[in-house]
Amino acid sequence: MSQGLQALAAMDFPERLAALRKERGQTQQALADAIGIHVSQLRRYEAGQSQPTLDVIRKLAVALS
Repeated sequence: MSQGLQALAAMDFPERLAALRKERGQTQQALADAIGIHVSQLRRYEAGQSQPTLDVIRKLAVALS
């Protein structure tokens, strides 16, 4: 496993979500728009204040490749 993948694997979901979004060059607003949620909800996911549904996780996976 590469160092980048090892670092991602060691992160919690909120940290991984933010890191992947930034790595892909997307703003919170752009990602929220891409998956059909409000930007404030995405902020709660990245802050660890809320857990996404399985449907949202699937959409995030597609949007972030």
